[in-house]
Amino acid sequence: MKVAFSLFLFIFGAWQSSLAVAQQNGISTPTSGEIISGVVTVTGTAVDPNYLRYELAFRNENNQAAGWIVFAEGNQPVNEGVLAIWDTTVGQNVGAPVFPDGRYRLRLRVVKTDYNYDEYFVTDLTISNAGPTPVPTPDETALTVTAAATGQNGAQPAGGTAVFNPPTPLPSLTPFPTPTPPPAPTSLTGETTVDTVATGGGVIGQLEAVDSGRFASAFWSGVKVTVALFGLLAAYLLLRQIGRRVWRKFWAGRH
Repeated sequence: MKVAFSLFLFIFGAWQSSLAVAQQNGISTPTSGEIISGVVTVTGTAVDPNYLRYELAFRNENNQAAGWIVFAEGNQPVNEGVLAIWDTTVGQNVGAPVFPDGRYRLRLRVVKTDYNYDEYFVTDLTISNAGPTPVPTPDETALTVTAAATGQNGAQPAGGTAVFNPPTPLPSLTPFPTPTPPPAPTSLTGETTVDTVATGGGVIGQLEAVDSGRFASAFWSGVKVTVALFGLLAAYLLLRQIGRRVWRKFWAGRH
């Protein structure tokens, strides 16, 4: 009986100790409803008898569909110390801020060795890095209106209407001179030859450039020589045939 009672007291004491530790966990700064900007130091407590790690995450309340995004974590327990250094200006210098101005919620998750966890929240945080839009003074407004309505030479046009003065056009470039075509080449006889490029070039141009008179003269000369050769050959064959017949008749008459 005493052993069971002692075991009960031990378990109850451990539970009370765990509950006390759990009640200490949480984010101390920043606090709910605070407006923050620049680099923010997140402090708090993340301890547990079965401690494994802690995670810090944020959620943009203006875009809750994006869900929670973990931006810091630690392997060692923290007792009222720095949990993370949160730079809310990341990406602003390139026009793509990771933390655009608006309302946010922070979450601290303390994970135990059995992978169960406890969560602690800071709500209604406002990131404001852009700051309020400056309101121009009456003097600045008057100067702006005067500058917009003043002409190029500083004179105020009639009726206060701004005059647009188009810029002076640049002088046009001097065109390149048109190249002079080279003279047509002449042959040894002094006759102008035909430009094959101007007549279309290629085989057709070359054929058109041929002197047809000379070509016809050479052609007919060749025809004459060929006919003469064929005539001589025909005369030779005819005489040969006649000679054979005469020889046969002479030889047959003697026998």
